Amino acid sequence: MMNGVNRKQVGEPLLVKTGNSSARNTDLDVNNTTEHTSNLEGIGALGESHLSLNYAYSRKYSTTLKILKPFRPSNKDGKLPINKAGIFSYVTVSWITSLMMRIYKNRGQQIKEEDIWECSDWETSSINTDRLDKLWRKEVKDHGKENSSFMRTWLKFTKTRLYVSVFLVLVNAVATFFMTGYITNMVIRYLESEESNLGFALALLGGNFVGQLLRATSFNLLIMFGVHTGVRYRAGVLGLVYKKFMKLQSLPGKISSQVITIFGADALRLHINCVTLAFLIAVPFYLVIGTIYSYYLIGPWCFIALGVFIFCYQVQARLNVMISNLRRKTLVYTDQRIRKMKEVLYSMKMIKMYGWEDSFLHVIKGIRTSEVRVLMRAAVLNSVASAIIPVAPSVATVSTLAAYMAFGNSITASTAFALAATMEYLRVLLTSVPFATRMYGESKITMKRIKKFLLRDEYTAPSSLVRDESNAIEIRDGVFQWEDLTDLPDEKEKKKKKQKKDEKNVVLNASRTESTASFNLDDIQLNVKKGHLVGICGSVGSGKSSLLYAVLGRMPKLTGDLAVDGSVAYAAQQAWIFNGTLRENVLFGKQYDNEWYDEVIYACGLEPDLDLLPNRDLTEIGERGINISGGQKQRLSLARAVYSKSAIYLLDDPLSAVDVHVGRHLFHKCITKTLAGKTVILVTHQLQYLKHCDEILVIGEGKIAERGHHYDLIDRNGYYGSMMGQFHATTSHNAATGDNKYSSSQHGQIQSPNESKEKTSSNADEKKGNLTEKEEAHVGDVSWGTYKSYMSAGGGYVPLSFVMLLVIISCAVLVFTDWWLGVWLRDNAAFTTFIAANITVNFTGYSNTSTPNSIGLLPNLNQTYTLQDSNSTAGAPSIDVEARLRFYLFIYLGSMIGIMVFNIIKGLGQSVMMMRATRLLHNRALANIMKAPMLFFDSNPAGRILNRFSQDLDESDVFLPIYIDALLRLLVMAVMCLGSAVFNLPWTCFAVVVTTIVFYFFKRFSTESTRQIKRFENIVKSPLINHVSATGQGLFTIVSFKQQKQFIKECMKFTDVTTTGLFLFEGLMRWIELRLDVTASIMIVITMLTMVLMKGTIAPSFAALSYILCVRVVSSMQFIVRLANETESRFTSVERIHEYEANIDTEEDSASVIPDKSWPQNGKLVFSDVVMRYRKDMDPVLTNIHLDIQPKQKVGIVGRTGAGKSSLAAALFRLCDLSEGHILIDDVDIAHIPRKTLRSRLSAIPQDPVLFTGTLRYNLDPFDLYTDEVIWAAVEQVHMKEKIKGYSEQLKFKVEENGENFSVGERQLICLARAILRRNKILVLDEATASIDTSTDALIQETIRDSFSDCTVLTIAHRLNTVLHCDVIFIMDAGKVLETGKPQDLLSNPESVFNRMIRAQTVKTPSP
Repeated sequence: MMNGVNRKQVGEPLLVKTGNSSARNTDLDVNNTTEHTSNLEGIGALGESHLSLNYAYSRKYSTTLKILKPFRPSNKDGKLPINKAGIFSYVTVSWITSLMMRIYKNRGQQIKEEDIWECSDWETSSINTDRLDKLWRKEVKDHGKENSSFMRTWLKFTKTRLYVSVFLVLVNAVATFFMTGYITNMVIRYLESEESNLGFALALLGGNFVGQLLRATSFNLLIMFGVHTGVRYRAGVLGLVYKKFMKLQSLPGKISSQVITIFGADALRLHINCVTLAFLIAVPFYLVIGTIYSYYLIGPWCFIALGVFIFCYQVQARLNVMISNLRRKTLVYTDQRIRKMKEVLYSMKMIKMYGWEDSFLHVIKGIRTSEVRVLMRAAVLNSVASAIIPVAPSVATVSTLAAYMAFGNSITASTAFALAATMEYLRVLLTSVPFATRMYGESKITMKRIKKFLLRDEYTAPSSLVRDESNAIEIRDGVFQWEDLTDLPDEKEKKKKKQKKDEKNVVLNASRTESTASFNLDDIQLNVKKGHLVGICGSVGSGKSSLLYAVLGRMPKLTGDLAVDGSVAYAAQQAWIFNGTLRENVLFGKQYDNEWYDEVIYACGLEPDLDLLPNRDLTEIGERGINISGGQKQRLSLARAVYSKSAIYLLDDPLSAVDVHVGRHLFHKCITKTLAGKTVILVTHQLQYLKHCDEILVIGEGKIAERGHHYDLIDRNGYYGSMMGQFHATTSHNAATGDNKYSSSQHGQIQSPNESKEKTSSNADEKKGNLTEKEEAHVGDVSWGTYKSYMSAGGGYVPLSFVMLLVIISCAVLVFTDWWLGVWLRDNAAFTTFIAANITVNFTGYSNTSTPNSIGLLPNLNQTYTLQDSNSTAGAPSIDVEARLRFYLFIYLGSMIGIMVFNIIKGLGQSVMMMRATRLLHNRALANIMKAPMLFFDSNPAGRILNRFSQDLDESDVFLPIYIDALLRLLVMAVMCLGSAVFNLPWTCFAVVVTTIVFYFFKRFSTESTRQIKRFENIVKSPLINHVSATGQGLFTIVSFKQQKQFIKECMKFTDVTTTGLFLFEGLMRWIELRLDVTASIMIVITMLTMVLMKGTIAPSFAALSYILCVRVVSSMQFIVRLANETESRFTSVERIHEYEANIDTEEDSASVIPDKSWPQNGKLVFSDVVMRYRKDMDPVLTNIHLDIQPKQKVGIVGRTGAGKSSLAAALFRLCDLSEGHILIDDVDIAHIPRKTLRSRLSAIPQDPVLFTGTLRYNLDPFDLYTDEVIWAAVEQVHMKEKIKGYSEQLKFKVEENGENFSVGERQLICLARAILRRNKILVLDEATASIDTSTDALIQETIRDSFSDCTVLTIAHRLNTVLHCDVIFIMDAGKVLETGKPQDLLSNPESVFNRMIRAQTVKTPSP
């Protein structure tokens, strides 16, 4: 490990400092929308900066001005020293040298977060978010929502720094012109003259050296200043977007995907735009300087050249507008792909169990193909735009000279030379500016997306002003309706909506003919007394969960009054668990109170589970609770709510996923005892507990159908009475008699806190409880395998050779064109009477000067000149001048066309090859992801995987091809320059060798740092993306517990780490760029000095030639080193994708048996001494399981949560390989059958019902194997036909992400219909009806008995009446089979575990 600041590791859980008393107590109330709040909001997230906003503004300029001090003491606070560097350190980027030395010294080791600086105060997300938030609020206030502009906010945010950039641009433009157009020309004239004035020559050399330093340092300072601005703006945007994310009223899946895209590719473009903006600012300066000097040379004829440049620029600008529009289209496909990837990653278990990997692989590949198709079009347009760059200066020069001479004007070679030099100077308009324009255009699109996002409706918490102080919750005349909030409505739509609200008679559409805007709660009258327990029941899809959402303020209220007096804790029906320890999930940002914590753990029945976990409550829980059972997730969510000590508890069906013993414990020990005196609203299908409630609400079709106490409702003999009658019919008559008192040895006994105190976590091994693997970075050079994979995906060596040939041809044609221009000028000199020697001018497009190019995308644009003696006579030839002009123009224009044609062909070839490479790399990596075992998804958070398929893929799609193109061009030109130099003047090899050695040293020293920092930057983005993704899943829970401040703080912390990585990478590139530039300038000045001292010993033209060739070679090598560093660093993104392509462990298939299509014919199932571990270093989750299940048997599997029931299904579907034993289906060992074949022959309904974005038909039949009639029959069997018929789209009804427009119970029914369609011989139901009411459950069980009468059915259930009709029942505990038998036999035995479980569930059993 490298020596550095002691920092916490990247990738820690979402809440890393729960209960930290040192955290600032600042208000982050999302409901306060006043401008005053914006000045305070988020300051608590500053972490270690200890800055306040007022302090920040009062010190706004003083900190920056201190940089102007020549030297300042070294920084010792462990933070990025950029703001504490002196002017020399800032300009030369010397402050980063110590880090480079440390990385180089420890090369071969992975760089870690503690090895680098923390983010400096002024670059933190908190400070910049507050600044940007204040400006955005003012923008909306001044211009209104519709006319507000996020771009205008950006300009205000960067206003002062833009003024400084303008000044730096002016300095650099003057210095660059001084070197390229004036000093060089004066030196060459001196070499041509007969007079020798050493003092004048040395003055020119001194001016050359000073000018070179000024040009190099001003350019480096300009770009570094832009980088500094960019990281601040990026940090502010990400913080602002995340804070808005926390305030959203609703969260459609599309919005969540867009936010991930903003945090990935869009944020990078905003940063680059801040850097490249300097090039747009430079346009008027370059035009003015170039025009003035050209006018000085040839008068008004210069405007011809200026017109050519403006025309070419306009063409490129139009092309870049088209490219920006294509970017908008690309974003649509990118969002779709990221959204589908999220769905796949979060639902991978179900996808594997159904064998649907190929289907989803095909869908994502299809989206990617559409995305690449648009990217290809953009690449083609970019190649056309790039083809204009090399021809524009020559066309401008030739057209001007041709017009000038056609009107009888004579021109000297020196004037022509100077004019051509000026045209090369203006080439910056066609090189850097188009790229800057593209980034500007794409940033405009991003800013429009951000504006649209920031203007979305915000969540408003219910009022706390109840009319009756004894009430905790009041709803009067409430009408609530879900709306389709996928897209932001425009102002006209909002006005129409407001008019509808103002109407006295609100007409509601109860037929649900549209998607998410269909369901409503109507005429809700609700008064919940403080301290009361209110039970809510009703049929599936009746609106029970919607009523809780209405109380939370999440379901849009159309009319009526809503008031909630007191803090609210919410336990969602689908428990949200974040990646952290079990204790962190319970505390959820609260202080750790050991006594209260132990009481909550006991009350929520988690103590026995702690004994099963490897590190008790310090065991890491995977993302979405992936390594714990459904019941454990529910109880963990309940424990979080209880621990919060809130006044009001909204519990959405927390008893559905637990067994009867645990359910009984939860209700009597937690809900009625621990929460005694609290206001509790309990949604449940466990009707046996409703008699203990103070009030019962029966929900039916979005209305409160009945309300009252249990016995009053029974006496009414209404809907509630019929529900209870159904419940009695399925449970009470099956209850056996016997002693109901539990002994300590009885199954499911929960230990009290005192009994469990001996089992502490003091001796626990922290590493044993770790689940998520740390993301490791590669060390050393990017492997040859990465490059080879990229080339192979692009088509192999043949296409690569073809592209290289095109590069060589395009460069050769460019050289020929410049040579022909020189021949023309030399021949023209023969007609003049003022020239004694002829001059050949050769413009190659590369020089010692640095092009204003922030990220090294483009080669240098300034000129070099080759002077060559000619033996032609000075007399004018006796041929027609116009004919000669036409001849030279014809050849020249033909070569210009050749350049454009070959550059376009080369661009097309490169685009096809590189787009093909990224497409295939993506597809191969995706295919491996689909084949990865479930262990991979358990140990790798979804955000980590999404980062590679978003940010890394964007680098490979957009930026890497530009770097490769520039590097290839420079390599070819360098070889040509080197060959020409050695051929003409062999002694120049000495200068080349010296330069090569110096540049190699810089290359070796800098490459290690840039590569490792780039890898670090890539890795630290994953926790940020994962945090954003997890926030989207648990938004309602986070807000209900008022944990926004904590999560914003975490987001800003992750953002700050990425800011540091990005800033260091850019700083390293500027460090090497400046030193290479200065070294090249010194080499050039030394060469020029040699030429001056040798004046008179060699011909002036040869001296000039020597100078120009040295300039050319040295300059080319400089850019090659810089671009090689940049390209290799960008290849780390390909390296990370290649890792998924080549280094992921996939599910191995040692298939020795390929069963026929009819297998399994009988459905016999045998588990023989099965032992299974999820990981080799973990304890077994199944131990010595031996089951013999006969064909067509109906088997019930019950046991407390975490007993291993779902693990049994995982073993059957080979989601995890067995450690010992065998599983046989119809006497065939499933270990010898291909997984895909096995899973396609089994059916399952997982514990968590999963629906995907798309049509309802697609969710039921993704392979399109069944007719509509068959699908309708399956839908009818699960009693969903009437509901679906009510939609106008019917089977084409659009399902939102995760099926959010269906209730959880309805999702389970749709999943059951999916299983009915498959008609396999073996069906596994894993809590398939847990969220369904008793009446519907009875109908479903009848459907299962009828539809699967000839199938073997394994039913995993906590609702015991579900398994009473089974042929045999297995009782599981701690991964073992505890008891086996027929239901009747077990019920007749009063000592059986199953008998005690039944007695605990029956309503006739007295409560303790």
